[in-house]
Amino acid sequence: MTEESGGERAVTPEQQRLIDWGTELFRRIAPDAELGFDLLPDDEAVVVYHAVRGGGSIYVAPDESVLFAASAAPPHEALEVFRSGRRTPIEQFVHRPAADGGR
Repeated sequence: MTEESGGERAVTPEQQRLIDWGTELFRRIAPDAELGFDLLPDDEAVVVYHAVRGGGSIYVAPDESVLFAASAAPPHEALEVFRSGRRTPIEQFVHRPAADGGR
């Protein structure tokens, strides 16, 4: 389930489409992650995040292009990079099991 931070607001069908896409990408790299989202109305975009240390965020543009930002990146800097047009190739969203086989 993906939950909005900062209370409940009405989500438009377009925003929901972007939230669903960001959630799908996160599920590829962190299948069991508890996710949240924030709306970025000034950018007609959303950010889906894994709200744990080391979780990261996926910024989703209206054209469904995305930017993955590691949790170490301050949100204002990640948003600035997103607004500059930098994107993460979709092919990078692949689950990689732990090197020790999950032990």
